[in-house]
Parts: sequence; structure tokens; C-alpha cells
Amino acid sequence: AVVSTQSTGVHKFSKLRQYCSRMQKLHPNKLQGEELELTISKKTFDEQPCLSLVLSLSQVSVFELLDYIQEICLSSEEKSRIPTSVSSWIFSLLCVIDKPVPMDYMAIIRAVGRRCAVLSSDLLTSLDPKDLNASSDEPHFQYLVLFILVCHYFQQLDLLEEF
Repeated sequence: AVVSTQSTGVHKFSKLRQYCSRMQKLHPNKLQGEELELTISKKTFDEQPCLSLVLSLSQVSVFELLDYIQEICLSSEEKSRIPTSVSSWIFSLLCVIDKPVPMDYMAIIRAVGRRCAVLSSDLLTSLDPKDLNASSDEPHFQYLVLFILVCHYFQQLDLLEEF
């Protein structure tokens, strides 16, 4: 039952990713080839991502943001202060990644997946559903979903063996 649920979730993500790809083609970057200059700080990720911004990003910018997120926002030193909307940013950025993914970019996706697995580990170690508190475990669920997407949609199943 769990595998079926994961497959359904990954399928829905794939459909969403295809929709984002179509939207990018229908509404090409209005910057006419100029690279978008982003001023990014950790506070940026306390706000929900803006669809028009995410859709206008080049693949290079998407991976620069993912790299920043995994190095700064999700770093183990910062566990006590992870920006409130960082999981929404990760999900949004994953939605606009073109496949096939070059190996150097896949390394960034894998690093994000690993950090999400670590952040959801408290949830994974709690095997008794009665012990789960929905409000306190919500971020753990979000990171677990992101980890599953990285493993299944981006075909990085070997990460499952690490955790």
C-alpha cells in the first residue's frame, strides 16, 4: 500500500512538472535572455515562492538556489532555524527542473534529498502512529515527501539505502 501511495504521489508530481514545463513555454522569460539577478538571503525562504519568479528562472539559477538552500538553509548548524517556507521553495524548484539532469546538477538534488532525509528522520524513527502529533510533525512529513520525490522521480533509489 505504501509503494502504491508513493507511486501515485510521484505520478502527480510528474504531471505537475509537465504542467510547469508547458507554462514556461507558453510564457517565456520576459527578461529577453538577460539573467535574472536575485538577491537571496535566508529571509527570502520565509516567504512562499512566487510562481512567476520560479517559472522565469533559468536552469542554472534553479540549481544555484537549490545549492544555496541545501548549504545554508538546511545546514546541520542551522537546524534550530530553518526558514518557514523552505520546503515549498524546494518543491517549487524541483517542479521546474528539466530532465535529463546533468550529473553535476544531480549532485545538488542528491544533497538536498539527503538533508531532507535527515530532517525527516525523527518521523521515521517514530513507528507508532499514535505517537505522531500532526502539527509538530508537519515539517517532518514535508521533508519526507521531498526525499521520496528525489528518490523516485529523479531515480536516485540508492539514497533509500543510506537511511
